[in-house]
Amino acid sequence: MYKFIITIALQPGTREKILARAPAAQAATRAEPGCLSYDFFTCTDDPDTLVFVESWKDEAAHAFHMEQQHTKDFIAFHEQFHRHLTFETINVAS
Repeated sequence: MYKFIITIALQPGTREKILARAPAAQAATRAEPGCLSYDFFTCTDDPDTLVFVESWKDEAAHAFHMEQQHTKDFIAFHEQFHRHLTFETINVAS
């Protein structure tokens, strides 16, 4: 499994613009082969922070996702509102 968390610190006041488009991106992504989960959250401590949690069958499934036009379009849209982004690959603790 390939799982990660993306935390995006946004420019103040831009969260709703991204959240307006996120459900369509979520639906398209969840329909892709190899997508196990794709969820987004708002941070309760900071309204200008979004958290995306994704799980994929493997890295190849994620690579396929990154080549999809809906993925490229959503990334290009929300990048303009970033203050910074953190990408963390995670594994189940044992």
